[in-house]
Amino acid sequence: MSVGILLAILACAPVDEKATYVPETDADQDGVSPGEGDCDDGDATVFPGQRETWYDGIDQDCDGNDDDQDGDGVAVDSDCDDVDPTVLPGGTELCDGRDNDCDGTVDDDPADGLLLYTDTDRDGLGAGEALWSACTPVDGTSTVLGDCDDLDPTSFPGGTEVCDGRDNDCNGEVDDSPGDGIEYFPDADGDGYGELDLGEPRCELGEGWVESSNDCDDTDALVFPGAEELCDLEDNDCDGTIDGATVGDRTYFADLDGDGHGDAATTVENCGLPAGYSELADDCDDGDASRAPSLSETCDEVDNDCDGTVDDDPVDGATWYADADGDGHGSDEGEAACAQPEGTLATGGDCDDGDAAVYPGTTETCDDRDNDCDGATDEPDALDAVTFYYDADLDGYGVAAPTTPACREPRGYALTADDCDDTDSTVNPGRSERCDGRDNDCDGVADEEAIDAPTWYADVDGDGHGAGEGTEACEGEAGQALLGDDCDDGDTAVSPSAAEADNGADEDCDVLVDEDFLAEGDLVVTEIARQPYTGGSGTSTNYYAQWIEVYNTSARVLALDGWYLGDIAGNGTFVPPEAAIRLDPGAYAVLCYDDLAFATPSTCDYTWADPAWGEGFHDTTLYLDRDDDLVMLYAGTERIDEVHWTYDDASGYWPRTATYSMELDDGAYDSALNDDENYWCIADSSDIWSDDSLVGHPDHGTPGGANGGCP
Repeated sequence: MSVGILLAILACAPVDEKATYVPETDADQDGVSPGEGDCDDGDATVFPGQRETWYDGIDQDCDGNDDDQDGDGVAVDSDCDDVDPTVLPGGTELCDGRDNDCDGTVDDDPADGLLLYTDTDRDGLGAGEALWSACTPVDGTSTVLGDCDDLDPTSFPGGTEVCDGRDNDCNGEVDDSPGDGIEYFPDADGDGYGELDLGEPRCELGEGWVESSNDCDDTDALVFPGAEELCDLEDNDCDGTIDGATVGDRTYFADLDGDGHGDAATTVENCGLPAGYSELADDCDDGDASRAPSLSETCDEVDNDCDGTVDDDPVDGATWYADADGDGHGSDEGEAACAQPEGTLATGGDCDDGDAAVYPGTTETCDDRDNDCDGATDEPDALDAVTFYYDADLDGYGVAAPTTPACREPRGYALTADDCDDTDSTVNPGRSERCDGRDNDCDGVADEEAIDAPTWYADVDGDGHGAGEGTEACEGEAGQALLGDDCDDGDTAVSPSAAEADNGADEDCDVLVDEDFLAEGDLVVTEIARQPYTGGSGTSTNYYAQWIEVYNTSARVLALDGWYLGDIAGNGTFVPPEAAIRLDPGAYAVLCYDDLAFATPSTCDYTWADPAWGEGFHDTTLYLDRDDDLVMLYAGTERIDEVHWTYDDASGYWPRTATYSMELDDGAYDSALNDDENYWCIADSSDIWSDDSLVGHPDHGTPGGANGGCP
């Protein structure tokens, strides 16, 4: 653009007083300003449209590219051919004689190449997965897939099947329609002759195939070349003639009267039916066309149907009905006759001619019979029908209305009308009363004598635990409780819910007294009389003589109520509260099997085998064995004392002598020391008591008193 033209344009342009116009410059005078795309306005050889000189470090045409001549996006230092845009690293290899992907190999694994498959037998067809792609096949490969046996060059699709035990044509079948086979024919009817049109080449004959192919009917085993011709409208011998030279012609009978039934005495042998003959030989009069087995009997004193009886069941006779039960009504099924037979009537309709009480018009009754023969049994209008009452809730009890008469109870009805709530099947006179605020048994009172009523007990002290005899009721009264386990209903501080206190009383009603404050060793076993023996090796059966002595080592009064006394065998019992054993500190108690252990029964504070104490408070099987046993005392879960004696090398020899008790040294009254056999000895008391009736009765010991020291 010339300077004059630029000035003229500026002179004609409107003046924006608010803007200052700065004209664009072209410093290198190459005709293109920077605003028009000149990328180097200091070099007149550089501007858009200039011819590019490649790889000189100058972008002559200002397109931003000086090192990618083919424009494939890869600079010359990385491109293996910078003049061919189809050649670059990562390019797609093609069959074009060039290294398109710049990997140094030409036409390797080309995208437009041929997939090659293994062709081991080199029959031109491959098998398996494709190996790779190539521009031309290589030896041992094929571009065509489909060989079913790549180890056999004679087996491939389109190959010729031959008898060699192989699938030569790859159709999935071996030796089918072989080119070198023999033509055999299927023999469907098994007569030894096949059908020509169905022949096929086979390697072997096989079941159901034959060499002969001239069967004219391969569905009929009686038809084949050479078969005997039969009189059956078939070409049995396949000679093209039906029933020619037949074997076994049929016998036909003369039918002189033309009624279709012939005379058995006049016959002819022929393959087909001749005129004037019949296949039937049952005409009773071949000279009378009105007599034949196929005709109907009529009232003409002639045996029209040839059954040997004249005028039986005639088509023009009247129908008569038997009246076997003599009720004046004939049966449902009548019999035609020319004259009325004896015992029949002209009318039928009796639906049970064996029952004189059943006939049309009689009265219906509830007896499972259709008395009036109207087709319905025991209808609602039966004479003795019962009234049933609507039962909406199907509980077997209805209401007064609506009603329906019936011989048996219909669904939705009942025999009685005494349901007090027919919308609830749990409410009716047959139901038991329950605590639900409803009159379940319809006696007009709700919740009385309910089967699920709880038992309420008098709770005098109001601690939530009652006592005494309970009363059953849905709701309790004031001063009653649902629990009847209070052991002192006059003291609010005593109940199963109360906490045990250390005061000599049973606050929690578990029989035990002060059990939470007891400790092991508060009471110790100090003397034991085991099952006696008289010096022999066996143990006497005199279990009456067993007893133990215990001593209170604590500073409290011990109440033995509910304490457990047991042996090593798991036998044991609880001390009954009624025994009222209370031991002051330093006091003894004697627990016996039976009060026969002593001449004076009062020596025993408690007899554990006495059934009078009741269930759980006596045990007749609690025996103290002389050689290996133990005595245990528990107050609830607290073990108070346990003594285990033995008589063997392994565990030690505890003292024993016939008729003498085993006693603990007075200085060893401790729950730990009394486990040691060394603190026990044979009683040396000279006190004697005996009972001549009790063999081996122990007579030495110090029950209820101090033992003294052991030597």
